[in-house]
Amino acid sequence: MRKFILNILLLIGIAGAGVLAAWLVRSCCGSKDGGLSPEETVKAFYSSLMAGDWEEAEDLSASTDDMKTYFLTFRQFWDKAQKTDSLSLSLASEMLSGADMSLEGSRHEGKDLFRTLLTITTDSGASKTRKVELIKEGGVWLVSRIAAAE
Repeated sequence: MRKFILNILLLIGIAGAGVLAAWLVRSCCGSKDGGLSPEETVKAFYSSLMAGDWEEAEDLSASTDDMKTYFLTFRQFWDKAQKTDSLSLSLASEMLSGADMSLEGSRHEGKDLFRTLLTITTDSGASKTRKVELIKEGGVWLVSRIAAAE
């Protein structure tokens, strides 16, 4: 009887260790709040930019020097276009918000770095490709660098 109880306790201990291991893997590798995947983050970031939703775009980006420069340049262009021809800006923004966004060459480099190529293609066939790098901070993927594709 004593051996039977010890075997039961051993099985419970093994099962408990398995549950603990699964929880640790999920905690370390998954996002803390069920956040966006890297691919979803890239698309949400660009959709926010195209809609002029600066707060959302900033929430989806890391506070790196590269991103600060990117935002400054983008906002300066946006503000200038808004002052000179707001109708064209509105039409371009609407056209781009409906554009197809596709990711190619996506790859994880370690558990906290992700690189991809984003191509945005409009209905008229015009397209632009950018290299996008994301880092994982606090369990959330953030855009950390954007560069022209070679």
